[in-house]
Amino acid sequence: MHEHVERITIGLDDTDASWTALRWVAERAARHSCRVRIVRAVDPLEPEEGWTQHRLGAGRSLVLQSAPGTEVELAAPPQPIVDALVDLAQADGLLVVGSHRRRRLRSALTGLLPDRIAGTSHVPTVIVPDDWPSGQLDADVVLAVDADTAPEVIDFAAAEAGRHGAVLRVVHTWHEPAPIGPPVVVGADDYPAVYRETAGHVLADAVQRITTSAPELQVRTELLMGAAGSGVAEAAEHHGLVVVGRRHRSVFGGEMLGSVAQDVMAESSTALCVVPLQRRDRTSQL
Repeated sequence: MHEHVERITIGLDDTDASWTALRWVAERAARHSCRVRIVRAVDPLEPEEGWTQHRLGAGRSLVLQSAPGTEVELAAPPQPIVDALVDLAQADGLLVVGSHRRRRLRSALTGLLPDRIAGTSHVPTVIVPDDWPSGQLDADVVLAVDADTAPEVIDFAAAEAGRHGAVLRVVHTWHEPAPIGPPVVVGADDYPAVYRETAGHVLADAVQRITTSAPELQVRTELLMGAAGSGVAEAAEHHGLVVVGRRHRSVFGGEMLGSVAQDVMAESSTALCVVPLQRRDRTSQL
């Protein structure tokens, strides 16, 4: 029986974040069979094509140093990098990009804007921050869920945890909504309990799907009160990967990242995976 080969496309420029993301890919390829495509974001100010090929070659060497024998494809398409990455990766298992958590302008210079790429990608997209700590791939996988989390997001997180023999931590945040309308007489202890119970059902539904499809997984749950984005970011710190779904639309009709993904990108050094909905589900859930 042949081992499944995971196909990964990664966008590469000369920023620290981009090369940190490539280290993430190299460590993954060292753990299981991967076919890696490195796509160079061509800077119009680069002196010559030879420099592009030199950097691509350096990227290949980095991957092969960690994962000898990995098939590595190199590409430097002339089209805008976002379009190139999304097009090339649409048949792959993962698309990977780096992110400067506090210096977004650096990524913008070559067009490698992680939120824009993750917002248009057809496949799960991993955003690796520039301060990602090496050696975290086998740590716990964190799945952020809410009442609308799609099944494929849950399934992806479960598969990731199973692949690495990791614990799957299912996290849900809740808060009391601001009062609207006339005051309602409710016991001080009962008022938050209603929302907490509802939040607990969200967690239970996600866990039921996981344990039904992957009963061998070790699953832990965390019910957090407070802002969703910062809560998930804090829960994800020092873990292997945090997984969120993508289902939001911008006013221009394109998909975009939600506030939780944006906050995790800004506040956590853990790699973030944004999972898009399958096409058949988008019409009803977007």
